[in-house]
Amino acid sequence: MRSCRRFTPALLLGLTLLAASPTAVAQSAQPTADAKLAARALADKGWELFNAGRYEDALTAFRDAEAQVHAPPFLVMAARACERLGRLLEARSLYQRVVDEPLAASAPRAFQQAQADAKAELAALAPRIPTLEVALGRTPQGAVELTLDGERIAPAKPVEVDPGEHTVSGVVPGRPPVTRTIRLDERAKGYIVLDLTPPLAEAPLARSAPAASGRDLRKPLLIGGGVAAGVGIIAGTVFTGLALGDGSDAEDLRGKVDSDPGLRGYCPSTQHPPLCAELSDTVDRQYAFLNVAIYSFIIGAAGVGTAIYALVDRPAAPASRMQVVPHVGAGSTGISLMGRF
Repeated sequence: MRSCRRFTPALLLGLTLLAASPTAVAQSAQPTADAKLAARALADKGWELFNAGRYEDALTAFRDAEAQVHAPPFLVMAARACERLGRLLEARSLYQRVVDEPLAASAPRAFQQAQADAKAELAALAPRIPTLEVALGRTPQGAVELTLDGERIAPAKPVEVDPGEHTVSGVVPGRPPVTRTIRLDERAKGYIVLDLTPPLAEAPLARSAPAASGRDLRKPLLIGGGVAAGVGIIAGTVFTGLALGDGSDAEDLRGKVDSDPGLRGYCPSTQHPPLCAELSDTVDRQYAFLNVAIYSFIIGAAGVGTAIYALVDRPAAPASRMQVVPHVGAGSTGISLMGRF
């Protein structure tokens, strides 16, 4: 148990209390006999609790003993109890208090040993203390109130903390706080970035161009529908006439095939003789013209329907209303949309 063995009850209670004198502790009042007895009992209790692993109770006992009779060994044992509890900053403060205390040359050996141990343990403790640095990202530093476990800290500067869980909070006036939690082990170098810039929901929304009303759309619909109707009907009529003409020619050619003594109404191929080839081409062209005419009439009918739709007077739709409500909470950020569409 490191140098704890150096402070046995005999040393703590014999050398510390019985040898204490006005010159042992600089500028301290001479303790009374009752105070020495009380300190001795508390030191015994603290020693037993420490060895039993009850460090919180041991810390209380050594502090109470120190309150009865000032003695550096009590402070060293209190510092060691703090170390076991993970309260490294408090332990460092107690060790430093012992190191900084001037001792008279006639001070008990236990006092001198306590100071030597405090120096060594203070040096060993320093690198074990974790640090935490908090950066603010794009947020101006002067506009943020930054706290660590409820205590104000400066940004971008490492802060020494005890091992364990710590809460960092940043507040910009007029906005909810942003909080982060981090757990640090011994010797850790923690780093957190708090971005407190306003979320996109709070940026002013750009106004979009007003939507075209129903009356604004009527004119292009009417023009487009009229053009489609005219082109479709005219094209359909023209190609219908061409198809009818080819149909008449095909009938004449069939009559010639029927009257030809060599063919006797039957064409052995669409390629020859020439009369059969001409009949085949005429029939194919007739069907092609008919298909084009049908599609043209369909386009014309669609154009007529569009024009009629544009001409019909309809009641205006109610104006759309939308409300954008930024929503920012602890751990959540977003937008609420509500209204009538």
